[in-house]
Amino acid sequence: MNWLNNLKIAVVDKNIENIGMLITNVPYITNMNEAQEALALINQAISIVEDEKLKTLEIMNKIKQSKAFLSS
Repeated sequence: MNWLNNLKIAVVDKNIENIGMLITNVPYITNMNEAQEALALINQAISIVEDEKLKTLEIMNKIKQSKAFLSS
């Protein structure tokens, strides 16, 4: 399945944009093995997105601290 291969690549590359696009367009999967593999990849993708979210929050907090320091 091409979608599954694309999701694998997006997860390995940690490509948030492709992960989002692929997860919003999940095809109908009839094969149980492919469904289980897709579920595992989606769980990994969620973990990657959550990690990126935390990194972004940390960067935002550092910027706020720098801005407050420069303003005082």
